Amino acid sequence: MKLAGKVAIVTGAAGYIGSTTAKRLASNGATVVVCDVNAELAQAVADEITGDGGAAMAVETDVRSTGSVEAMVAQTIDQYGRIDILVNVAGGSARERASTVHGSSEDVIRDILDVNLLGVIFCARAVIGQMIEQGSGKIVSVASALALQGQRGHADYAAAKAGVIAFSKTMAMEVAPHGINVNCVSPGLVPRPGTRVDDIPDTNYLGRIASPETVSNVIAFLVSDEADFVVGQNYVVDGGWSLGLKGRH
Repeated sequence: MKLAGKVAIVTGAAGYIGSTTAKRLASNGATVVVCDVNAELAQAVADEITGDGGAAMAVETDVRSTGSVEAMVAQTIDQYGRIDILVNVAGGSARERASTVHGSSEDVIRDILDVNLLGVIFCARAVIGQMIEQGSGKIVSVASALALQGQRGHADYAAAKAGVIAFSKTMAMEVAPHGINVNCVSPGLVPRPGTRVDDIPDTNYLGRIASPETVSNVIAFLVSDEADFVVGQNYVVDGGWSLGLKGRH
């Protein structure tokens, strides 16, 4: 899955899955545009990539703002002349603010939809013209296993991520004739740094906790030439969590 000569944009690249993905693509040879709303953390990830011999540029980006997204894309084209890969990782489930539908606030709902769904749409829309001009490109968006089954307290998040899958499938239909592959990855529970693994219930059939590498491995495949015939798919990376309740033997 070599990516030499490819230019990849990764949003939410200062986060847990985002930073792991950015570093994985760089290790495969891609030049990575490290995008995050936190400029300092984005720069730290870019510095780590360049320190390891890779190529990267940090760009402060708020995916909720079309102006910010379009400026980032323009800067990328100005710097590198092309965009081969877009990985939409920016998002969040607002676990600390989780609430039932009847107890949720408008501010939280709008924030969840803005960053998880509209951010994906804005970024994909911003890069697609360049990819069509090139006649090639790969777009991978991170959705969630919750988009398939929901979860109490996360209706807004589940709805946003289900929208990401539907959007990606529809966009895939539109741009596949231009040589562009659009797909999704839907992770299960990936504990954040500092989370006590003992506090996480047994939620999958493999009986172990996911790491960000389990997600970035699938992303690396989908943005590679090996996935050239994969179009409009949603790869679920959850250890079987979305299969449903375990039965007794």
